[in-house]
Amino acid sequence: MKDETFVIKYKPYYIRDFSFNTDLLEAIEELVKLDYLNLLFVGESSTCKTTLLYALIREYYGLAKDASLPESNILFINNLKEQGIQYFRNEMKTFCQSHSNIYGKKKLVVIDDIDNINEQSQQVFRNYIDKYKNNIHFISVCSNIQKVIESLQSRLHIIHIEKPTKEQIRGIMNNIITNENIVINEESKNYLLSISQYSIRVLINFLEKMHIYDEPIDIVVCKDICSTISFHLFEKYIHHLKNQNLQDAIILLNHIHSQGYSVIDILDYFFFFVKHTELLSEKRKYQIIPYLCKYITVFHTVHEDQIELALFTNNIITLF
Repeated sequence: MKDETFVIKYKPYYIRDFSFNTDLLEAIEELVKLDYLNLLFVGESSTCKTTLLYALIREYYGLAKDASLPESNILFINNLKEQGIQYFRNEMKTFCQSHSNIYGKKKLVVIDDIDNINEQSQQVFRNYIDKYKNNIHFISVCSNIQKVIESLQSRLHIIHIEKPTKEQIRGIMNNIITNENIVINEESKNYLLSISQYSIRVLINFLEKMHIYDEPIDIVVCKDICSTISFHLFEKYIHHLKNQNLQDAIILLNHIHSQGYSVIDILDYFFFFVKHTELLSEKRKYQIIPYLCKYITVFHTVHEDQIELALFTNNIITLF
C-alpha cells in the first residue's frame, strides 16, 4: 500500500520475517506443524513478543498479511487486572467448550502479560489447559517468569526470546535505508542507533522521518530530526555554561519554554541529551544527573514554575 507507515510496512507478519536466531524460528515453525501451541513466550520489553504472537496466529491459520484474524476462533485476554476470577470461570469457559469453526484447527486462548494475573486466576487457567487441551491451544506472553506458577509453566512449552543484538538491529536499519533510498552517512547511522536505544520501533520511526525529509542526512540534520527539542539548542546551552555565561544560558532555556515546552519537558529532554552527547565527559554527566533528578522531583512533589530552569542553570554552571 502506498500510504502505509514504515512501522506497518516493515512489521514482521510471519515467523520467518523476524531477525531472531534461526534455530529458534525453526523450532517455532516445527511446533506449528506438530499442532502443539501450548506456549509461553518469555522476554523483556522490546523483544517483539507480542508481534511474534500475532505472526504465530497468522502462520497457524494460514492468513494473508492483510487478512483479519478470525475473532470467533481466538479469545484475547489483555487487560488482566480488570478481569477477575469470574471472567475465567464464565466467558472463558464458554469459549473453551465451543468447537473451532475452522476445519482442522483448534481455537486459541491468547494471554498477553500472564505474569500480571493473580495466582488464583492462574490456577483456573491451568485447570482449563488440562480440561480443554484437545479443543484449545493456550498461548501466553510474560516478562517475568518468576510470577508464573510452576504448575502452569509445566503445562506450557517455554520459549525465551532474547533482545535483538546490535548487529541484527543494524541489519534492519541498513535494509530499510537501502529499500527507501535514504542517503545517510556512517556517523549519522551510529548516532541513530544510539539515540533509538536499539529499539526497533523507535529506529523505524526516525527512519521514516528521514525518508519524508528527502534530503541527504548528515549528523546535524540527524540530530534535528531525532530530537523533539533540537540538540543544537542544548549544545549552545552547554557552551554557555562552559563559558560561564549564566544569563545567556537562562535566556536560552526560557526561549525553549516560550515555544510551548513545559519545565518537565525541558528537563526530560535535557536528561536524554546529557546521556547521548559527546560534549560532556562521563564524570561531568554523573555530576549533572543528581541536579536533574532534584528538579524533576521538585516538579512532581512541589510545583512547576519557569523559575526552576534558572535555579537549575545556576546550580549546574558551578560544575564547569
